[in-house]
Amino acid sequence: MTVSAVSARSSISPSASAGGSYGWPIAISLALHACVLAAVAWGWESAPVDTHKVTPRYVEAKLVTMKPKSSKPAAAKKKVRTIDLAAKKREQQRQKDQRIKKQRKQQQAKDAAARKAKKLAQEQAIAAEERLAAERLAQKKLAEQQREVDNKRQRQEAFADALAAEDELLLAEQDEVAAQSYVANIAQAIGRNWSRPPSARRGMTCELQLQLIPTGEVVSVSVSKGSGNGAFDRSAEQAVKKLGRFEFLADMPPALFERYFRQFTLLFDPQDLRL
Repeated sequence: MTVSAVSARSSISPSASAGGSYGWPIAISLALHACVLAAVAWGWESAPVDTHKVTPRYVEAKLVTMKPKSSKPAAAKKKVRTIDLAAKKREQQRQKDQRIKKQRKQQQAKDAAARKAKKLAQEQAIAAEERLAAERLAQKKLAEQQREVDNKRQRQEAFADALAAEDELLLAEQDEVAAQSYVANIAQAIGRNWSRPPSARRGMTCELQLQLIPTGEVVSVSVSKGSGNGAFDRSAEQAVKKLGRFEFLADMPPALFERYFRQFTLLFDPQDLRL
């Protein structure tokens, strides 16, 4: 049996060999290596030789240097902060310029909006004035047309009234002529039934107030204005009462009767009186 030696490589830093604090660890390491070599030599003599070869394995050992820990941490270095006053001033000026520029833009936007609103208000005012003028013109034309219509209607009404008045006047004239004709017939009828009193003289007249109905019948008769001679006035009144009814009035148009003969005054004036 063949036993391969195990070699150990150690790396000792120069600072550790120089220092006295690492002596004991080195001595212990050397003692361990001596023990391993003695065991290998002993194994070669007592154990049978094995023709099997074992591939040696290498163990790499490193010495770790232990640094003593300090009870107090090292004071951190303070960084000195330098302030660039000129750069700060430039930055402040830049920010100020930006604020001024922003304010100027805002003011310009407000001014533009105000001008736009003012222009819109002016345009609306002009449009409203134009609409008002158009409405006034339309109203004026409408009023003129209405005046023309009213004037035309008034002329037509005036013409119609004139025609009506003319017709009425003509009708009144015709009624007046007809009424006078009936009055003359009434006077003749009364004269035929009159009894002349001895005291009657030429020029004597009296007014008789008569009330009739459409049939011509006398409802009442009275002297409204005497002649100064009682016998003459009574004789005229008695002549109407004696007659009692004017038959020819029954054929008279009702409107003519109502207008002239329902109640009327008759002048009694005999033409055959002597002096």
